[in-house]
Amino acid sequence: MKKFKNILFVTQGLPGHSDALEQAIQLAYNNRGQLAGLITFPAFPAELQPYQDPYEQSFLSGFMQTIDEFRSQNHITKDDVPFPLMVEHNEQPAVGMIQSALTNHIDLLIKEAEPMADDQQGFKALDMTLLRKCPCPVWLHRPLSKPKANHRVAVAIDPITTTDQQHALSLRLLELSRTIANTCDSRLHIVSCWEYYLENYLHDHVWIQVDQQQMEQEIAQAKAKHEQALQQVIDESGITGELVIHHLHGKPDEQIPEWVTTENIDILVMGTLARTGIAGFVIGNTAENIVQSIECSLVALKPEGFVSPIQTE
Repeated sequence: MKKFKNILFVTQGLPGHSDALEQAIQLAYNNRGQLAGLITFPAFPAELQPYQDPYEQSFLSGFMQTIDEFRSQNHITKDDVPFPLMVEHNEQPAVGMIQSALTNHIDLLIKEAEPMADDQQGFKALDMTLLRKCPCPVWLHRPLSKPKANHRVAVAIDPITTTDQQHALSLRLLELSRTIANTCDSRLHIVSCWEYYLENYLHDHVWIQVDQQQMEQEIAQAKAKHEQALQQVIDESGITGELVIHHLHGKPDEQIPEWVTTENIDILVMGTLARTGIAGFVIGNTAENIVQSIECSLVALKPEGFVSPIQTE
């Protein structure tokens, strides 16, 4: 089972970090892993320099108080989860976060998602930079009012793969999402979309009359093939526990965002398509459309071998 052994919590030094912070501490405790924190403060302009140090000290004081309160509530000692903090000033905070992930061989970066307006979906520029260019899994956490034990976790899987890299990513997604679900309501929702590739071309085509029975048979075969492939990859992953499988008929970027809302999913785990070795080319059109159409927390993985365009100093 996938375990996070080296976790990095990052923040820009703004309010609204407590939920993601608590999730990071709990994950480190459950996985007996290491947890570090990175705070990237902006450099105040010259005329506001006198306020920089008081602001940072005030933030750090509240930050440490939040950590202590969560430890006390969950009976987690400093020895259980040490939490060394790094502080830096960076006009490009996403770059600093990614460089830290690279330097410290991080296997999960967790951050509170930048707040959006009430009528907006998706993620802001800094978060999108992390999704596109950070080589390790990225968890963009959104606060929830309900208890963590009631959080619903889903993973999006495409079982019809053409490369070993894609297949390996599907297995990692299942393992990772199972680990996350174990810290939430324990059920793991597995969602996958299927469609017959000629369905939209041949249905009701004015110039081509396709036998309806034959078309239905082709569609049924495509569905069965998809269901079989999905079950095979689930079995191969070896994950256990309660699994709820959802087969959606249609395009993933059209079906999954609506399904996430309907099913009240709180955390969606998904892969981003990448071309290994091509720096910066990370999110394919389908994945980007999904990412920009959801309101829940997101955990995103890239295939093994992804080369980040961000280099360490």
